[in-house]
Amino acid sequence: MKLGIIGLEQSGKTTVFNALTGADKEVGTFGRIEAHISMVKVPDERLNWLTQLYKPKKTIYADIEFVDIPGSINDSSDAKIIAAAHEVDALVFVVRAFENPHVPHPLGGNDTLRDFGQIKLGLIVADMSISEKRIEKLRKSIDKGAGTQEEKLELSVLEKIMEKLENERPASETKLSEQEEKAIRSFQFLTLKPYLTLLNVSDNALHTEQTAGSVSQLPNCMAMCANIEMEIRRLDKNDRKVFLDDLGIKELSLNSFIRNAYKTLGLISFFTVGEDEVRAWTINAGMTAAAAAGKIHSDMERGFIRAEVFSYEDLKTAGSEREVRNAGHFRLEGKDYIVKDGDIISIRFA
Repeated sequence: MKLGIIGLEQSGKTTVFNALTGADKEVGTFGRIEAHISMVKVPDERLNWLTQLYKPKKTIYADIEFVDIPGSINDSSDAKIIAAAHEVDALVFVVRAFENPHVPHPLGGNDTLRDFGQIKLGLIVADMSISEKRIEKLRKSIDKGAGTQEEKLELSVLEKIMEKLENERPASETKLSEQEEKAIRSFQFLTLKPYLTLLNVSDNALHTEQTAGSVSQLPNCMAMCANIEMEIRRLDKNDRKVFLDDLGIKELSLNSFIRNAYKTLGLISFFTVGEDEVRAWTINAGMTAAAAAGKIHSDMERGFIRAEVFSYEDLKTAGSEREVRNAGHFRLEGKDYIVKDGDIISIRFA
């Protein structure tokens, strides 16, 4: 999973990036044109327990790739910014709520709802620019009698989307059939991407009613003090707890952010286990066993025969695979079985 961090100038995007990933990128660098990228392992106590049980040669955690997209998303004329945003699976809106007289807000002062709206507007403008160019090209082709049926369908879908965008509404509000969605999938419209919101607050505002009110007003939102967490990340692990306790924070925001991301984006985890490797896999909720097998290897999906399945909870209760079988919790499932969070799966394929 690849998450792109976006926001207005001076919102603390790179500070958030450092706080979540443990990176040490320079903050406040104006004119930066290259994205910062960092991989983070997804913490999972279930995987830790499975590792203790199976004692494999290696343990592989699921991971998230964070991309700190440079500049302001409102600058839709910057092709590099827009291109970087197109390449991610989901977006993280960083909304400024911290006070810092040395880092003035570019719009004159904090207003979380206004800034959130400005970010969404930047995405809409970027999508409009792509749509307009393609619509113009398709109309010329169709008017000359050279348009294919696929191009006519594409034009119809783009015009539907354009109607929403012109009214400052995201493309995600357009009702599309499966065929219509497929026709415009390659455009990777920004307003079709799922998103989370991070409210970047001052350290003394983390637990205030104002912050709680702002979090409740913004979709898929959680608050963090990125500057403090970035500094804590630089400390020795043994010293971190003291600072977290002083701030009244149970844990760094990464864990809660990942939980929120999985819930908001509709993601679950399944596991493969054995003496060689214990591994967590991230898939979309509702995915079939055959499609999940394809995440492991395309040959498994093509040659899928059956899936041997039992749950992590049943294994933990029983204590061993043998006892899971004895308790009748070991199952054979077909290709249409819907994988559940925490399933432990072994794929049989031809």
